[in-house]
Amino acid sequence: MDVSSNVENVYQSLTFENALEKLESLVEKLEKGNLTLDESLEVFEEGMKLARVCSNKLSKAESRIEQLIVENGEIRTKPFTEGQFNDGKF
Repeated sequence: MDVSSNVENVYQSLTFENALEKLESLVEKLEKGNLTLDESLEVFEEGMKLARVCSNKLSKAESRIEQLIVENGEIRTKPFTEGQFNDGKF
């Protein structure tokens, strides 16, 4: 197993909240503007990896969200669709 695989495994093992917290910290570093170009690129690269982790974790969570519905006295599950509750109704 190479070093990049180990790094990816470490990122994937983070909770969504931990990954987001680290990402926010990196954004703050970049926004301050005190980094060299090379440092900025390293921080940006790490931030992109963390953003990908957050995105993947959100996608997995979204796919698990299901809406329970009752049809003919039976409870069934229906996948959640984005924008489904925009009108305030279930």
